[in-house]
Amino acid sequence: MITDYTEFCEQIKNCKSCRLEQTRNNAVCGEGIIPTKLMFIAQAPGRTEDKKGKMFIGPSGKIFDQLLCSIGLNRNEIYLTNLLKCFLPKCRKPRHDEMNICYNNFLKHEIGIVKPEIIITLGFHVTRYIFEAYNLPIPNKFEIKNMFGKIFFAKNQKILPLKHPATIVHKSKSFDNLKQDYQILKTLLNPCPKLKECKIPKQYKKGLLTEDYIEQFCYGIWEKCKYYDF
Repeated sequence: MITDYTEFCEQIKNCKSCRLEQTRNNAVCGEGIIPTKLMFIAQAPGRTEDKKGKMFIGPSGKIFDQLLCSIGLNRNEIYLTNLLKCFLPKCRKPRHDEMNICYNNFLKHEIGIVKPEIIITLGFHVTRYIFEAYNLPIPNKFEIKNMFGKIFFAKNQKILPLKHPATIVHKSKSFDNLKQDYQILKTLLNPCPKLKECKIPKQYKKGLLTEDYIEQFCYGIWEKCKYYDF
């Protein structure tokens, strides 16, 4: 296990393990607070990030910052990284062998260093790959539409898929709609404010509810709990 973060970043910058090394300008390291509660994983650096060697500074990054601001967060309170550390030529789709190499060489260790409470996957390809890595059922392009904004559990890790900010750049979703999707993050920062007076913990102690339910709602997306408005 790699524990020194500076050494870890140098290994990323000097990586020559796959074909993307031949076409990149910079391999881009993750950025943010360590350890963290929220770890965001995007797909790969864009053209601007590839040129500058920095995370999310292009069009998607600007939208991402606006989304964080809308829920009272900023980058100093999270950790942000990519599954692939190198730019994909012509913005093509990632190949499975490329994702395997980057995950096994870097991202798996990065998660161990950052120790997130919740991994937030941004977009289709990252969500599918992380689900595969954590032995969760891998969604197809139709199933994943209903998975965004829900918490999944595997290997003592919470995983929350969200739409990538690039959906606005590509005009497939409006900012207001995406902002609404990201509001779920507000509830992840603190447990349900009604927890002490709620009957759910008592039902859990009686064996009527699973631990996943407690984690999903009492310490997760409590605004969507069926008991929250009672």
